[in-house]
Amino acid sequence: MQDKFNFEQPPFNTLTPDERQDLLDQTDIAYFGRGETILEPGQLIDSLHIILKGVVEERHKDRNEVLAQYTTDDLFDIRGQFDGECRHDYVALEETLCFVLPTQAFLNLMTENSDFAAWFQHDLKGRQQTAEPRKNLSEFILTRIDNSNIQPAMVIDGQTSIFQATQLLKTHHLESLIVAHDGSFGMLTGTDLLYGAVLNELPPGEPVHVLASFNLVSVQKGDFLFNALMLMVQKKIERVAVKEGEQLAGILEMTQLLSQFSTHSHVLGLRILRADNIDELAEAAATLGMLVENLHNNGVRLPFIMKLLASLNSQLMRKAFEFAFAPELHDRLALMVLGSEGRSEQVLKTDQDNALILDNDLSAAEVLPQAEQFSRYLERLGYPPCPGRVMVNNPDWVRPLDDWQQCLDRWVNRNTPESHMQLAIVADPHFIAGRESLVRQFQKHLLAAVKGRELLLSEFAGQALRFHTPLTFFGDIKQSDKGLDIKRGGIFPVVQGVRALALEQSVTETNTLERIRRLTDLHIFEPEQADNLSAALILFWQLRLEQQLASGGDGMNQRLNPATLPRHQRDLLRHALHVVKKFKQKLEVHFQIRGL
Repeated sequence: MQDKFNFEQPPFNTLTPDERQDLLDQTDIAYFGRGETILEPGQLIDSLHIILKGVVEERHKDRNEVLAQYTTDDLFDIRGQFDGECRHDYVALEETLCFVLPTQAFLNLMTENSDFAAWFQHDLKGRQQTAEPRKNLSEFILTRIDNSNIQPAMVIDGQTSIFQATQLLKTHHLESLIVAHDGSFGMLTGTDLLYGAVLNELPPGEPVHVLASFNLVSVQKGDFLFNALMLMVQKKIERVAVKEGEQLAGILEMTQLLSQFSTHSHVLGLRILRADNIDELAEAAATLGMLVENLHNNGVRLPFIMKLLASLNSQLMRKAFEFAFAPELHDRLALMVLGSEGRSEQVLKTDQDNALILDNDLSAAEVLPQAEQFSRYLERLGYPPCPGRVMVNNPDWVRPLDDWQQCLDRWVNRNTPESHMQLAIVADPHFIAGRESLVRQFQKHLLAAVKGRELLLSEFAGQALRFHTPLTFFGDIKQSDKGLDIKRGGIFPVVQGVRALALEQSVTETNTLERIRRLTDLHIFEPEQADNLSAALILFWQLRLEQQLASGGDGMNQRLNPATLPRHQRDLLRHALHVVKKFKQKLEVHFQIRGL
Protein backbone atom coordinates (compact mmCIF):
# COMPACT_ATOMS: atom_id res chain seq x y z
CA MET A 1 0.00 0.00 0.00
CA GLN A 2 2.93 2.37 0.56
CA ASP A 3 3.36 2.62 -3.20
CA LYS A 4 0.12 4.68 -3.18
CA PHE A 5 1.73 7.42 -1.14
CA ASN A 6 1.28 10.67 -3.08
CA PHE A 7 4.68 12.32 -3.43
CA GLU A 8 3.36 14.79 -6.02
CA GLN A 9 1.66 16.97 -3.40
CA PRO A 10 3.50 19.52 -1.24
CA PRO A 11 5.38 19.24 1.02
CA PHE A 12 6.32 15.67 0.07
CA ASN A 13 7.27 16.79 -3.44
CA THR A 14 10.33 18.46 -1.87
CA LEU A 15 11.79 15.16 -0.66
CA THR A 16 14.78 13.54 -2.37
CA PRO A 17 14.54 9.95 -3.64
CA ASP A 18 16.43 8.69 -0.59
CA GLU A 19 14.17 10.68 1.77
CA ARG A 20 11.08 9.30 0.05
CA GLN A 21 12.30 5.75 0.47
CA ASP A 22 13.15 6.40 4.10
CA LEU A 23 9.62 7.75 4.66
CA LEU A 24 8.06 4.65 3.08
CA ASP A 25 10.26 2.35 5.17
CA GLN A 26 9.03 3.96 8.40
CA THR A 27 5.36 4.48 7.49
CA ASP A 28 2.56 2.15 8.56
CA ILE A 29 -1.12 2.13 7.51
CA ALA A 30 -3.93 2.33 10.06
CA TYR A 31 -7.66 1.65 9.66
CA PHE A 32 -10.34 3.60 11.58
CA GLY A 33 -14.02 2.70 11.57
CA ARG A 34 -16.88 5.15 11.14
CA GLY A 35 -17.27 7.30 14.29
CA GLU A 36 -13.98 6.11 15.81
CA THR A 37 -11.92 8.67 17.76
CA ILE A 38 -8.39 8.77 16.33
CA LEU A 39 -6.92 11.42 18.65
CA GLU A 40 -8.26 13.23 21.71
CA PRO A 41 -7.27 16.24 23.85
CA GLY A 42 -4.28 15.60 26.11
CA GLN A 43 -3.16 12.53 24.18
CA LEU A 44 0.61 12.36 23.65
CA ILE A 45 1.43 12.64 19.95
CA ASP A 46 3.87 10.11 18.51
CA SER A 47 2.91 10.17 14.81
CA LEU A 48 1.64 12.26 11.89
CA HIS A 49 -1.46 11.01 10.01
CA ILE A 50 -1.76 11.41 6.22
CA ILE A 51 -5.20 10.41 4.90
CA LEU A 52 -5.19 7.81 2.13
CA LYS A 53 -8.98 7.41 2.03
CA GLY A 54 -11.89 8.71 4.10
CA VAL A 55 -12.88 11.84 6.05
CA VAL A 56 -11.72 12.99 9.50
CA GLU A 57 -13.32 15.76 11.53
CA GLU A 58 -11.47 17.98 14.01
CA ARG A 59 -13.63 19.08 16.96
CA HIS A 60 -13.20 21.40 19.93
CA LYS A 61 -14.42 19.26 22.82
CA ASP A 62 -15.29 22.00 25.34
CA ARG A 63 -17.13 24.25 22.89
CA ASN A 64 -18.68 21.33 20.97
CA GLU A 65 -17.49 23.11 17.81
CA VAL A 66 -16.38 21.55 14.51
CA LEU A 67 -13.08 23.17 13.50
CA ALA A 68 -12.23 21.46 10.20
CA GLN A 69 -12.63 18.39 8.05
CA TYR A 70 -9.77 16.51 6.38
CA THR A 71 -9.84 14.16 3.42
CA THR A 72 -7.49 12.43 0.94
CA ASP A 73 -3.87 13.67 1.17
CA ASP A 74 -4.63 15.97 4.13
CA LEU A 75 -2.43 15.84 7.25
CA PHE A 76 -3.22 15.93 10.98
CA ASP A 77 -2.33 16.75 13.77
CA ILE A 78 0.53 19.01 12.61
CA ARG A 79 0.45 21.23 15.72
CA GLY A 80 0.83 18.18 17.91
CA GLN A 81 4.10 17.24 16.22
CA PHE A 82 5.66 20.30 17.83
CA ASP A 83 3.57 20.64 21.02
CA GLY A 84 3.87 16.97 21.96
CA GLU A 85 0.19 16.51 22.75
CA CYS A 86 -3.17 16.83 21.02
CA ARG A 87 -5.55 19.73 21.72
CA HIS A 88 -8.70 18.57 19.91
CA ASP A 89 -10.72 15.49 19.03
CA TYR A 90 -10.11 13.87 15.63
CA VAL A 91 -12.97 11.56 14.63
CA ALA A 92 -13.40 9.40 11.50
CA LEU A 93 -16.69 10.34 9.80
CA GLU A 94 -16.50 7.26 7.58
CA GLU A 95 -14.20 4.29 7.17
CA THR A 96 -10.76 5.83 6.92
CA LEU A 97 -7.27 4.67 5.98
CA CYS A 98 -4.26 6.76 7.07
CA PHE A 99 -0.55 6.58 6.55
CA VAL A 100 1.04 6.86 10.01
CA LEU A 101 4.50 8.46 10.06
CA PRO A 102 6.35 8.38 13.43
CA THR A 103 6.88 11.85 14.84
CA GLN A 104 10.62 11.28 15.19
CA ALA A 105 10.88 10.35 11.50
CA PHE A 106 8.86 13.48 10.63
CA LEU A 107 11.16 15.67 12.74
CA ASN A 108 14.24 14.08 11.14
CA LEU A 109 12.91 15.06 7.69
CA MET A 110 12.33 18.58 9.00
CA THR A 111 15.97 18.75 10.07
CA GLU A 112 17.40 17.26 6.88
CA ASN A 113 15.26 19.09 4.29
CA SER A 114 14.77 22.85 4.68
CA ASP A 115 12.11 23.04 1.94
CA PHE A 116 10.10 20.32 3.66
CA ALA A 117 10.45 22.16 6.97
CA ALA A 118 9.37 25.45 5.40
CA TRP A 119 5.95 24.03 4.56
CA PHE A 120 5.18 23.42 8.22
CA GLN A 121 7.07 26.28 9.82
CA HIS A 122 6.06 29.07 7.47
CA ASP A 123 2.75 30.80 7.13
CA LEU A 124 0.67 31.11 3.95
CA LYS A 125 3.39 33.11 2.19
CA GLY A 126 5.97 30.42 2.86
CA ARG A 127 3.65 27.61 1.81
CA GLN A 128 2.81 29.38 -1.43
CA GLN A 129 6.49 29.75 -2.29
CA THR A 130 7.09 26.07 -1.55
CA ALA A 131 4.08 24.95 -3.58
CA GLU A 132 4.90 27.13 -6.59
CA PRO A 133 8.68 27.32 -7.10
CA ARG A 134 9.90 29.96 -9.50
CA LYS A 135 10.42 28.95 -13.10
CA ASN A 136 13.23 30.02 -15.41
CA LEU A 137 11.66 33.25 -16.59
CA SER A 138 10.85 34.49 -13.12
CA GLU A 139 14.43 33.71 -12.19
CA PHE A 140 15.36 36.17 -14.93
CA ILE A 141 12.92 38.69 -13.50
CA LEU A 142 14.82 38.56 -10.21
CA THR A 143 18.26 38.68 -11.88
CA ARG A 144 20.31 41.73 -10.98
CA ILE A 145 22.31 43.97 -13.29
CA ASP A 146 26.00 43.01 -13.15
CA ASN A 147 29.04 42.67 -15.39
CA SER A 148 27.58 39.58 -17.05
CA ASN A 149 24.67 41.44 -18.65
CA ILE A 150 26.03 44.91 -19.40
CA GLN A 151 28.55 46.04 -21.98
CA PRO A 152 31.41 48.44 -21.25
CA ALA A 153 30.67 52.04 -22.14
CA MET A 154 32.98 53.65 -24.69
CA VAL A 155 33.34 57.26 -23.64
CA ILE A 156 34.40 59.84 -26.25
CA ASP A 157 35.05 63.56 -26.03
CA GLY A 158 32.28 65.86 -27.19
CA GLN A 159 34.61 67.38 -29.77
CA THR A 160 35.01 64.05 -31.57
CA SER A 161 33.78 64.40 -35.13
CA ILE A 162 30.74 62.68 -36.61
CA PHE A 163 33.06 60.82 -38.99
CA GLN A 164 35.32 59.54 -36.18
CA ALA A 165 32.34 58.48 -34.02
CA THR A 166 30.83 56.54 -36.92
CA GLN A 167 34.13 54.75 -37.48
CA LEU A 168 34.25 53.77 -33.78
CA LEU A 169 30.74 52.30 -33.92
CA LYS A 170 31.63 50.27 -37.01
CA THR A 171 35.04 49.08 -35.78
CA HIS A 172 33.88 48.00 -32.33
CA HIS A 173 30.40 46.73 -33.40
CA LEU A 174 28.63 49.09 -30.99
CA GLU A 175 25.12 50.53 -31.00
CA SER A 176 25.92 53.60 -28.89
CA LEU A 177 28.64 55.76 -27.38
CA ILE A 178 28.82 57.92 -24.26
CA VAL A 179 29.76 61.54 -24.95
CA ALA A 180 31.58 63.60 -22.30
CA HIS A 181 31.03 67.33 -22.70
CA ASP A 182 31.15 70.27 -20.27
CA GLY A 183 31.18 67.99 -17.24
CA SER A 184 28.13 65.96 -18.34
CA PHE A 185 27.58 62.60 -20.01
CA GLY A 186 25.25 62.10 -22.96
CA MET A 187 24.09 59.17 -25.11
CA LEU A 188 24.94 59.01 -28.83
CA THR A 189 23.43 56.27 -31.02
CA GLY A 190 23.96 55.17 -34.58
CA THR A 191 20.52 56.57 -35.38
CA ASP A 192 21.58 59.97 -34.03
CA LEU A 193 24.60 59.96 -36.35
CA LEU A 194 22.48 58.90 -39.35
CA TYR A 195 19.88 61.60 -38.79
CA GLY A 196 22.58 64.22 -38.22
CA ALA A 197 24.52 63.38 -41.37
CA VAL A 198 21.61 62.72 -43.75
CA LEU A 199 18.56 64.63 -42.54
CA ASN A 200 20.35 67.61 -40.97
CA GLU A 201 23.19 67.54 -43.57
CA LEU A 202 25.85 68.14 -40.91
CA PRO A 203 29.45 67.97 -42.20
CA PRO A 204 31.57 64.91 -41.19
CA GLY A 205 33.83 67.13 -39.11
CA GLU A 206 30.99 68.49 -36.91
CA PRO A 207 31.53 67.67 -33.19
CA VAL A 208 29.20 64.96 -31.88
CA HIS A 209 28.08 66.84 -28.77
CA VAL A 210 25.50 68.63 -30.94
CA LEU A 211 23.79 65.26 -31.59
CA ALA A 212 24.08 63.57 -28.19
CA SER A 213 21.20 63.45 -25.72
CA PHE A 214 22.41 64.72 -22.34
CA ASN A 215 19.21 63.85 -20.51
CA LEU A 216 20.85 60.55 -19.62
CA VAL A 217 18.58 57.87 -18.16
CA SER A 218 20.45 55.51 -15.85
CA VAL A 219 20.03 52.54 -13.51
CA GLN A 220 22.25 51.35 -10.70
CA LYS A 221 24.42 48.27 -10.92
CA GLY A 222 22.80 45.69 -8.66
CA ASP A 223 19.24 46.73 -9.53
CA PHE A 224 16.85 44.19 -11.08
CA LEU A 225 16.87 43.60 -14.83
CA PHE A 226 13.08 43.79 -14.69
CA ASN A 227 13.25 47.36 -13.36
CA ALA A 228 15.55 48.31 -16.25
CA LEU A 229 12.99 46.85 -18.67
CA MET A 230 10.21 48.81 -16.98
CA LEU A 231 12.24 52.02 -17.22
CA MET A 232 12.89 51.50 -20.93
CA VAL A 233 9.19 50.88 -21.56
CA GLN A 234 8.10 53.90 -19.51
CA LYS A 235 10.70 56.27 -20.99
CA LYS A 236 10.25 54.87 -24.51
CA ILE A 237 13.97 54.23 -24.95
CA GLU A 238 16.09 51.26 -26.00
CA ARG A 239 19.14 51.61 -23.75
CA VAL A 240 20.11 52.95 -20.34
CA ALA A 241 23.42 53.86 -18.73
CA VAL A 242 24.48 51.72 -15.79
CA LYS A 243 26.12 53.46 -12.85
CA GLU A 244 27.96 52.16 -9.81
CA GLY A 245 27.34 54.93 -7.32
CA GLU A 246 28.19 58.04 -9.33
CA GLN A 247 30.63 56.26 -11.63
CA LEU A 248 29.63 55.10 -15.11
CA ALA A 249 29.88 51.29 -15.22
CA GLY A 250 28.48 50.47 -18.67
CA ILE A 251 25.41 50.37 -20.90
CA LEU A 252 22.44 48.02 -20.88
CA GLU A 253 20.88 47.62 -24.32
CA MET A 254 17.35 46.45 -24.96
CA THR A 255 18.73 43.83 -27.36
CA GLN A 256 20.98 42.43 -24.62
CA LEU A 257 18.14 42.34 -22.15
CA LEU A 258 15.84 40.62 -24.63
CA SER A 259 18.40 37.92 -25.35
CA GLN A 260 17.38 36.62 -21.91
CA PHE A 261 13.76 37.80 -21.88
CA SER A 262 11.45 36.61 -24.65
CA THR A 263 7.99 38.00 -23.84
CA HIS A 264 8.34 40.82 -26.39
CA SER A 265 6.77 43.38 -24.06
CA HIS A 266 9.24 45.94 -25.46
CA VAL A 267 7.76 45.43 -28.93
CA LEU A 268 4.33 46.30 -27.61
CA GLY A 269 5.69 49.39 -25.84
CA LEU A 270 7.34 50.58 -29.03
CA ARG A 271 4.21 49.91 -31.09
CA ILE A 272 2.19 52.02 -28.66
CA LEU A 273 4.79 54.79 -28.84
CA ARG A 274 4.88 54.79 -32.64
CA ALA A 275 1.13 54.54 -33.25
CA ASP A 276 -0.03 57.47 -35.36
CA ASN A 277 -3.78 56.77 -35.21
CA ILE A 278 -6.35 54.83 -33.24
CA ASP A 279 -6.28 51.89 -35.69
CA GLU A 280 -2.56 51.30 -35.10
CA LEU A 281 -3.07 51.73 -31.36
CA ALA A 282 -5.90 49.16 -31.38
CA GLU A 283 -3.66 46.66 -33.19
CA ALA A 284 -1.07 47.05 -30.42
CA ALA A 285 -3.69 46.79 -27.66
CA ALA A 286 -5.04 43.55 -29.13
CA THR A 287 -1.79 41.77 -28.19
CA LEU A 288 -2.03 42.57 -24.45
CA GLY A 289 -3.93 39.39 -23.63
CA MET A 290 -1.34 37.30 -25.47
CA LEU A 291 1.43 39.01 -23.48
CA VAL A 292 -0.31 38.25 -20.18
CA GLU A 293 -0.73 34.59 -21.10
CA ASN A 294 2.90 34.36 -22.23
CA LEU A 295 4.19 35.89 -19.01
CA HIS A 296 1.94 33.69 -16.89
CA ASN A 297 2.83 30.49 -18.74
CA ASN A 298 6.52 31.26 -18.31
CA GLY A 299 6.16 31.48 -14.54
CA VAL A 300 6.48 35.25 -14.03
CA ARG A 301 5.01 36.20 -10.67
CA LEU A 302 1.72 38.03 -10.77
CA PRO A 303 2.86 41.27 -9.02
CA PHE A 304 5.49 41.69 -11.77
CA ILE A 305 2.89 41.05 -14.49
CA MET A 306 0.58 43.62 -12.88
CA LYS A 307 3.36 46.19 -12.71
CA LEU A 308 4.23 45.73 -16.37
CA LEU A 309 0.59 45.71 -17.51
CA ALA A 310 -0.18 48.85 -15.48
CA SER A 311 2.62 50.63 -17.34
CA LEU A 312 1.46 49.43 -20.76
CA ASN A 313 -2.20 50.22 -20.04
CA SER A 314 -1.18 53.71 -18.93
CA GLN A 315 0.72 54.18 -22.19
CA LEU A 316 -2.29 53.05 -24.22
CA MET A 317 -4.62 55.45 -22.42
CA ARG A 318 -2.12 58.30 -22.58
CA LYS A 319 -1.81 57.85 -26.33
CA ALA A 320 -5.61 57.70 -26.72
CA PHE A 321 -5.80 60.88 -24.61
CA GLU A 322 -3.40 62.60 -27.01
CA PHE A 323 -5.53 61.54 -29.97
CA ALA A 324 -8.82 62.64 -28.37
CA PHE A 325 -8.00 65.94 -26.60
CA ALA A 326 -6.71 69.07 -28.29
CA PRO A 327 -3.09 69.89 -27.29
CA GLU A 328 -4.12 73.26 -25.82
CA LEU A 329 -6.23 71.39 -23.24
CA HIS A 330 -3.51 69.01 -22.02
CA ASP A 331 -2.26 71.38 -19.32
CA ARG A 332 -5.75 72.44 -18.22
CA LEU A 333 -7.14 69.08 -17.15
CA ALA A 334 -6.08 65.69 -15.77
CA LEU A 335 -7.22 62.21 -16.71
CA MET A 336 -7.26 59.73 -13.81
CA VAL A 337 -8.23 56.07 -13.70
CA LEU A 338 -10.07 54.55 -10.73
CA GLY A 339 -10.89 51.12 -9.33
CA SER A 340 -8.59 48.19 -10.10
CA GLU A 341 -6.83 50.22 -12.81
CA GLY A 342 -6.19 53.00 -10.30
CA ARG A 343 -4.70 50.42 -7.92
CA SER A 344 -2.58 48.89 -10.74
CA GLU A 345 -4.28 45.56 -10.01
CA GLN A 346 -5.87 44.91 -13.38
CA VAL A 347 -4.37 42.18 -15.54
CA LEU A 348 -6.93 41.31 -18.20
CA LYS A 349 -9.00 44.24 -19.43
CA THR A 350 -12.17 45.07 -17.54
CA ASP A 351 -14.65 47.92 -17.94
CA GLN A 352 -13.65 51.58 -18.02
CA ASP A 353 -13.37 53.49 -14.72
CA ASN A 354 -12.05 57.00 -15.25
CA ALA A 355 -12.71 60.67 -14.59
CA LEU A 356 -11.48 64.14 -15.56
CA ILE A 357 -10.42 66.95 -13.23
CA LEU A 358 -10.55 70.36 -14.90
CA ASP A 359 -8.94 73.69 -14.17
CA ASN A 360 -11.44 75.89 -12.36
CA ASP A 361 -11.69 78.20 -15.39
CA LEU A 362 -12.59 75.32 -17.69
CA SER A 363 -16.16 74.02 -17.98
CA ALA A 364 -17.26 70.45 -18.56
CA ALA A 365 -19.25 71.53 -21.62
CA GLU A 366 -16.01 72.60 -23.33
CA VAL A 367 -14.40 69.16 -23.06
CA LEU A 368 -17.31 66.70 -23.16
CA PRO A 369 -17.25 66.19 -26.97
CA GLN A 370 -13.57 65.24 -26.76
CA ALA A 371 -14.23 63.15 -23.64
CA GLU A 372 -16.91 61.27 -25.57
CA GLN A 373 -14.35 60.61 -28.30
CA PHE A 374 -11.86 59.33 -25.70
CA SER A 375 -14.41 56.86 -24.30
CA ARG A 376 -15.09 55.56 -27.82
CA TYR A 377 -11.34 55.18 -28.35
CA LEU A 378 -11.00 53.13 -25.14
CA GLU A 379 -13.85 50.91 -26.23
CA ARG A 380 -12.00 50.40 -29.52
CA LEU A 381 -8.91 49.42 -27.51
CA GLY A 382 -10.84 46.67 -25.73
CA TYR A 383 -12.07 48.42 -22.57
CA PRO A 384 -15.88 47.97 -22.45
CA PRO A 385 -18.11 50.76 -21.09
CA CYS A 386 -18.64 50.86 -17.33
CA PRO A 387 -22.14 49.60 -16.40
CA GLY A 388 -22.32 52.33 -13.73
CA ARG A 389 -21.13 54.95 -16.26
CA VAL A 390 -18.03 55.92 -14.24
CA MET A 391 -16.52 57.35 -17.42
CA VAL A 392 -15.41 60.69 -18.79
CA ASN A 393 -18.33 60.78 -21.26
CA ASN A 394 -20.62 61.15 -18.23
CA PRO A 395 -20.80 64.80 -17.01
CA ASP A 396 -20.95 63.55 -13.39
CA TRP A 397 -17.33 62.42 -13.75
CA VAL A 398 -16.03 65.55 -15.47
CA ARG A 399 -15.72 68.47 -13.03
CA PRO A 400 -13.50 71.45 -12.21
CA LEU A 401 -11.26 70.88 -9.17
CA ASP A 402 -13.36 73.12 -6.87
CA ASP A 403 -16.49 71.24 -7.88
CA TRP A 404 -14.77 67.90 -7.21
CA GLN A 405 -13.70 69.04 -3.75
CA GLN A 406 -17.26 70.12 -2.90
CA CYS A 407 -18.50 66.79 -4.20
CA LEU A 408 -16.05 64.91 -1.95
CA ASP A 409 -17.24 66.95 1.04
CA ARG A 410 -20.87 66.08 0.28
CA TRP A 411 -20.15 62.37 0.08
CA VAL A 412 -18.23 62.47 3.36
CA ASN A 413 -20.96 64.42 5.16
CA ARG A 414 -23.84 62.28 3.87
CA ASN A 415 -22.30 59.05 5.20
CA THR A 416 -24.79 56.78 3.39
CA PRO A 417 -24.27 53.45 1.58
CA GLU A 418 -24.49 55.34 -1.72
CA SER A 419 -21.88 57.89 -0.66
CA HIS A 420 -19.65 55.07 0.64
CA MET A 421 -19.77 53.53 -2.83
CA GLN A 422 -18.80 56.84 -4.42
CA LEU A 423 -15.92 57.29 -1.97
CA ALA A 424 -14.72 53.75 -2.66
CA ILE A 425 -14.64 54.54 -6.39
CA VAL A 426 -12.56 57.72 -6.01
CA ALA A 427 -10.31 56.46 -3.19
CA ASP A 428 -7.86 54.87 -5.67
CA PRO A 429 -7.01 57.69 -8.12
CA HIS A 430 -4.10 57.20 -10.50
CA PHE A 431 -2.90 59.96 -12.84
CA ILE A 432 -2.65 59.08 -16.54
CA ALA A 433 -2.31 62.25 -18.61
CA GLY A 434 -2.65 66.03 -18.51
CA ARG A 435 -1.62 68.02 -15.41
CA GLU A 436 -0.67 65.72 -12.56
CA SER A 437 -0.93 68.36 -9.84
CA LEU A 438 -4.75 68.34 -10.23
CA VAL A 439 -4.89 64.68 -9.19
CA ARG A 440 -2.52 65.28 -6.27
CA GLN A 441 -4.77 68.11 -5.01
CA PHE A 442 -7.84 65.92 -5.44
CA GLN A 443 -6.33 63.10 -3.35
CA LYS A 444 -5.01 65.50 -0.72
CA HIS A 445 -8.50 66.96 -0.25
CA LEU A 446 -10.05 63.48 0.01
CA LEU A 447 -7.63 62.37 2.73
CA ALA A 448 -8.18 65.61 4.66
CA ALA A 449 -11.98 65.28 4.37
CA VAL A 450 -12.09 61.79 5.94
CA LYS A 451 -9.43 62.48 8.59
CA GLY A 452 -10.83 61.84 12.07
CA ARG A 453 -14.29 60.84 10.77
CA GLU A 454 -14.50 57.71 12.92
CA LEU A 455 -18.14 56.87 12.26
CA LEU A 456 -17.72 57.31 8.51
CA LEU A 457 -14.58 55.16 8.43
CA SER A 458 -16.25 52.50 10.58
CA GLU A 459 -19.24 52.22 8.24
CA PHE A 460 -16.94 52.44 5.22
CA ALA A 461 -14.85 49.55 6.57
CA GLY A 462 -18.07 47.67 7.32
CA GLN A 463 -18.58 47.26 3.57
CA ALA A 464 -15.75 44.70 3.70
CA LEU A 465 -18.04 42.50 5.82
CA ARG A 466 -20.98 42.57 3.39
CA PHE A 467 -20.18 39.19 1.83
CA HIS A 468 -19.69 35.96 3.74
CA THR A 469 -16.31 34.29 3.55
CA PRO A 470 -16.98 31.12 1.48
CA LEU A 471 -16.06 28.66 4.21
CA THR A 472 -18.36 26.00 5.60
CA PHE A 473 -19.22 25.56 9.26
CA PHE A 474 -16.48 22.94 9.28
CA GLY A 475 -13.85 25.34 7.93
CA ASP A 476 -13.71 23.89 4.41
CA ILE A 477 -14.25 25.72 1.12
CA LYS A 478 -17.96 26.22 0.46
CA GLN A 479 -18.99 24.58 -2.80
CA SER A 480 -21.63 25.97 -5.17
CA ASP A 481 -22.99 24.96 -8.56
CA LYS A 482 -22.20 28.50 -9.78
CA GLY A 483 -18.64 28.36 -8.51
CA LEU A 484 -16.90 30.44 -5.87
CA ASP A 485 -17.08 34.23 -6.41
CA ILE A 486 -13.49 35.03 -5.46
CA LYS A 487 -14.00 38.79 -5.81
CA ARG A 488 -16.78 38.91 -3.22
CA GLY A 489 -15.43 36.16 -1.01
CA GLY A 490 -11.74 37.06 -1.00
CA ILE A 491 -10.52 40.03 -3.03
CA PHE A 492 -13.09 42.70 -2.14
CA PRO A 493 -12.92 42.25 1.66
CA VAL A 494 -9.14 42.66 1.58
CA VAL A 495 -9.13 45.58 -0.86
CA GLN A 496 -11.95 47.43 0.93
CA GLY A 497 -10.63 46.76 4.43
CA VAL A 498 -7.11 47.85 3.55
CA ARG A 499 -8.55 50.88 1.73
CA ALA A 500 -10.42 51.92 4.90
CA LEU A 501 -7.27 51.59 7.00
CA ALA A 502 -5.29 53.54 4.38
CA LEU A 503 -7.83 56.39 4.42
CA GLU A 504 -7.76 56.44 8.22
CA GLN A 505 -3.96 56.75 8.23
CA SER A 506 -3.80 59.23 5.28
CA VAL A 507 -1.77 56.76 3.20
CA THR A 508 -1.29 58.11 -0.33
CA GLU A 509 -0.40 54.79 -1.99
CA THR A 510 -3.29 53.27 -3.95
CA ASN A 511 -2.01 49.76 -4.73
CA THR A 512 -3.29 47.33 -2.08
CA LEU A 513 0.06 45.55 -1.60
CA GLU A 514 1.83 48.90 -1.22
CA ARG A 515 -0.85 50.04 1.22
CA ILE A 516 -0.30 46.90 3.30
CA ARG A 517 3.45 47.58 3.38
CA ARG A 518 2.88 51.19 4.39
CA LEU A 519 0.36 50.21 7.09
CA THR A 520 2.91 47.72 8.42
CA ASP A 521 5.46 50.54 8.67
CA LEU A 522 2.84 52.45 10.69
CA HIS A 523 2.39 49.38 12.98
CA ILE A 524 -1.24 48.86 11.95
CA PHE A 525 -0.29 45.35 10.79
CA GLU A 526 2.12 42.93 12.37
CA PRO A 527 4.67 41.76 9.75
CA GLU A 528 3.36 38.17 9.81
CA GLN A 529 -0.24 39.27 9.29
CA ALA A 530 0.84 41.63 6.49
CA ASP A 531 2.75 38.84 4.73
CA ASN A 532 -0.20 36.46 5.02
CA LEU A 533 -2.71 39.05 3.81
CA SER A 534 -0.53 39.97 0.82
CA ALA A 535 0.05 36.31 -0.03
CA ALA A 536 -3.69 35.57 0.20
CA LEU A 537 -4.53 38.44 -2.15
CA ILE A 538 -1.87 37.37 -4.67
CA LEU A 539 -3.21 33.81 -4.55
CA PHE A 540 -6.77 35.03 -5.24
CA TRP A 541 -5.53 37.07 -8.20
CA GLN A 542 -3.48 34.14 -9.48
CA LEU A 543 -6.32 31.63 -9.31
CA ARG A 544 -8.75 34.09 -10.88
CA LEU A 545 -6.33 34.80 -13.73
CA GLU A 546 -5.89 31.09 -14.42
CA GLN A 547 -9.66 30.60 -14.56
CA GLN A 548 -10.06 33.68 -16.77
CA LEU A 549 -7.39 32.50 -19.20
CA ALA A 550 -8.99 29.05 -19.27
CA SER A 551 -12.32 30.65 -20.21
CA GLY A 552 -10.86 32.56 -23.16
CA GLY A 553 -9.40 35.60 -21.42
CA ASP A 554 -12.65 36.92 -19.96
CA GLY A 555 -11.48 39.64 -17.55
CA MET A 556 -15.01 39.98 -16.10
CA ASN A 557 -15.18 36.37 -14.86
CA GLN A 558 -14.83 36.26 -11.06
CA ARG A 559 -15.82 32.63 -10.51
CA LEU A 560 -13.54 29.79 -9.42
CA ASN A 561 -14.33 26.11 -9.50
CA PRO A 562 -12.43 24.74 -6.47
CA ALA A 563 -13.18 21.16 -7.49
CA THR A 564 -10.90 21.54 -10.53
CA LEU A 565 -7.94 22.77 -8.47
CA PRO A 566 -5.07 20.47 -7.45
CA ARG A 567 -5.16 19.53 -3.78
CA HIS A 568 -2.27 21.80 -2.81
CA GLN A 569 -4.03 24.78 -4.42
CA ARG A 570 -7.28 23.95 -2.64
CA ASP A 571 -5.28 23.78 0.58
CA LEU A 572 -3.73 27.17 -0.09
CA LEU A 573 -7.13 28.62 -1.05
CA ARG A 574 -8.70 27.33 2.16
CA HIS A 575 -5.80 28.75 4.19
CA ALA A 576 -6.10 32.10 2.37
CA LEU A 577 -9.84 32.33 3.05
CA HIS A 578 -9.14 31.76 6.74
CA VAL A 579 -6.65 34.67 6.53
CA VAL A 580 -9.49 36.81 5.15
CA LYS A 581 -11.80 35.67 7.93
CA LYS A 582 -9.23 36.71 10.57
CA PHE A 583 -8.71 40.04 8.80
CA LYS A 584 -12.43 40.73 8.96
CA GLN A 585 -12.31 40.09 12.71
CA LYS A 586 -9.47 42.62 12.96
CA LEU A 587 -11.60 45.18 11.10
CA GLU A 588 -14.53 44.58 13.45
CA VAL A 589 -12.34 45.27 16.48
CA HIS A 590 -10.31 48.12 14.99
CA PHE A 591 -13.33 50.07 13.73
CA GLN A 592 -15.72 48.84 16.44
CA ILE A 593 -18.11 47.69 13.74
CA ARG A 594 -20.14 45.38 15.96
CA GLY A 595 -21.15 48.32 18.12
CA LEU A 596 -22.87 50.14 15.26
